[in-house]
Amino acid sequence: MTGTSLDGLDIAIVGIDGHGLNLSATLLQQGSFNLGDLAESLRKLADDSLVKPSEILQIQRQFGMFHAQSIASMQHAQQLDAVIVHGQTIRHLPEKNMSWQLIDPWPIARELDVSVCYDLRQADLIAGGNGAPITPLADWILYRDPAHRRVIANLGGICNITLLPAGVSESSLTHIRGMDIGPCNLLLDGLVQRLFDGVPFDEAGRLAAKGKSGLDLLPVIRDAAFFQRPLPRTTGREDFDGQWVASVLSSVKGSPYDLLYAAVDAVARQLAKEVGNDPSTQLILAGGSSQHVLLVDRIREHVRCPVLLSDELGIPVTMREAMGMAVLGVLSQDGVPITLPQITGARTPGVAGAWINTKQ
Repeated sequence: MTGTSLDGLDIAIVGIDGHGLNLSATLLQQGSFNLGDLAESLRKLADDSLVKPSEILQIQRQFGMFHAQSIASMQHAQQLDAVIVHGQTIRHLPEKNMSWQLIDPWPIARELDVSVCYDLRQADLIAGGNGAPITPLADWILYRDPAHRRVIANLGGICNITLLPAGVSESSLTHIRGMDIGPCNLLLDGLVQRLFDGVPFDEAGRLAAKGKSGLDLLPVIRDAAFFQRPLPRTTGREDFDGQWVASVLSSVKGSPYDLLYAAVDAVARQLAKEVGNDPSTQLILAGGSSQHVLLVDRIREHVRCPVLLSDELGIPVTMREAMGMAVLGVLSQDGVPITLPQITGARTPGVAGAWINTKQ
């Protein structure tokens, strides 16, 4: 799994027990791999730059080979029954029911001699859906709880949430909700890169922690066109690219540290608004910025319910999406549609994913 932040490839090797909606997943091994020069190539595509078709082909093949080599380096690689690969989202156009996840799956199938599932969003998109958020059903399998309503928040390039009702029966599926709620790392990393030369991101939130309160960036952020669309909303780099970050910077004055602090606080307040005030709810944080100390602190300050890191439930914060992809692939293999119509708007999307079956 590689996300909007383009900060690396996360691989989860997952053990699956059970079938269909009754399955359970256990993390056996995890790995994160730096994308190196591929990150810049993928970012150029994601920024909608002009790229020659021949170059796109080369990037796609190199990206597939990088997946294959990274998976092959892991201890359990020879025991795999299948690989589920998301690919890199290059463009996401929900208003046109279109989305592009770039990947060449063939190097993975050839290198590992294993079946590969990819292109998990298209069944939903062609059925009239947004193709996102794609993880709520996987979140239900990974995080459902008989006693507590839970909100699973992914603090990635975009902050998205899954709202899970209390209960573990299939009757609760129609009550699951999910949506993107706004920028997270696209804002925080974008500001860091413009305010501090040569610094790609704010590790553990140390730079933002040097700032102080006083600036309010939330009204500026909520001026983005994304927030004017009807719920449930889905978004990507298209709405919160470098030009947008530059426009945020031009709208407010302050020291670099204070600006970062204000951005972190705004992300936390936007999340708190969506979580609500029910003290019986549990907020579960996952995604790369769950390691951002100040962001987690500000979320705890603004949210009026218990806040847990996904690690506390046995799912590392950096592996939630990769584990979710594994679950979605197995559901597809078992013939279960992986998206929910009340979330994506799809009309009977059917079974998702394209498979390369190497086993005869």
